[in-house]
Amino acid sequence: LEAWKSLPKDLRESLVSMERTSTTLKSSESMATFATASSTSDDDKGESVDETFVEENQEAGTVTVLKPLERAPKNVFTFDKTLTQEKMKVDKTPAALVTTKTTVVTRTKGWRNVFSLPISYDVNVIPHGTLLDPQNPQLLDSTGVHPEGYNRRFAVIDEAIQELYGDKILHYFQQNGIELTTCILAGGEPDKRPAAVDTLLDAMCAYKLRRREPFLAIGGGVILDIAGMGACLYRRGVPFVRVPTTLLAIVDASVGVKNGVDYCCDLTGEAYKNRVGS
Repeated sequence: LEAWKSLPKDLRESLVSMERTSTTLKSSESMATFATASSTSDDDKGESVDETFVEENQEAGTVTVLKPLERAPKNVFTFDKTLTQEKMKVDKTPAALVTTKTTVVTRTKGWRNVFSLPISYDVNVIPHGTLLDPQNPQLLDSTGVHPEGYNRRFAVIDEAIQELYGDKILHYFQQNGIELTTCILAGGEPDKRPAAVDTLLDAMCAYKLRRREPFLAIGGGVILDIAGMGACLYRRGVPFVRVPTTLLAIVDASVGVKNGVDYCCDLTGEAYKNRVGS
């Protein structure tokens, strides 16, 4: 009873309505088809959503009637699912073979949550040799808009890049009045391990990176993969900006959506390339 009371009122009313009325299911030859019933009426709160959809999966043997929930008609649907299964049993008698066919129909009710997470990002092309020019605001601007007086940023940097350009990177941010905190990681393939992700997560925790605060990842494909996985795990997802420094990273890791690190399995003693990721 407590569980029933905890459900939204709209959902309880929809479930009761579906229980009281019988729904005529429309068959179709396709795997998943939709039929639309007419919309009707309104209640005290205004116009209600009475449109229903019939989804048929012939392979699974299910027919599902979906009805949008008025409070969230694009994301939550109550459903009435009917599963039809046929079983054949053959018995041998002295006189003949007796075949018995049994049809089992199971009906379940519930609701379906439908959510999509769109991914979009810009790929900016910077004129050669100008990225770390303090007069060029593009790198700083890519780290997002922050409240006035928030003058710090976080970056994970390939150790080889740190040796070559570390001073210029630091100078760039200093000239723009920004205190830069860095996490320096090795960028070789043998270093692309979960331990490197843990090191990055520790650094972000120490920095206290905010949920919507983008951080910079500067390096080759290994560093960008480590950064991408860390960004996905930290606080269940934070934005980050990839600055590729190798040709392969420019055409691969910096523009792809997926990322991953190699995994060494203690049970098999084997290393698996890009076996874990996000």
